[in-house]
Amino acid sequence: MASNKELYNILGVDCTATDAQIRSAYEQLIAANPQGTPGYDRIAQAYAVLSDMDSRAAYDITGKVKNAPKRRHRSSANGIEKARYTLNTLFLAGAAITTILFILQLSGTLTTVPFYWACGISLLIKIAEYILRLIP
Repeated sequence: MASNKELYNILGVDCTATDAQIRSAYEQLIAANPQGTPGYDRIAQAYAVLSDMDSRAAYDITGKVKNAPKRRHRSSANGIEKARYTLNTLFLAGAAITTILFILQLSGTLTTVPFYWACGISLLIKIAEYILRLIP
């Protein structure tokens, strides 16, 4: 791990902080430093890096910020995140149903058609979720 932990210090959390702890520290700091105050941009950048799993991992390894994602406040990005969450939930439900149908098919109690339909629907749901990842 890199020794540079400036972003963690900005938010006042330890490098082993959970996502909930990082979010809580960010919300407290933003309440104390509204947009337009001198510390706002540093706090927003620190949260943008540390709240994104990939950016945080890269920062932990290198100690450097690489193309920090711009965080939007909960207005427009929230709808896309809700859609992705819903699609992931549907995919997991579809995967469970597909597993049950596969077991029934192996036991000989079911034909292959329902299994193929369940696989196809689960695959389409996952493709739609990946397409939503492309939307900034």
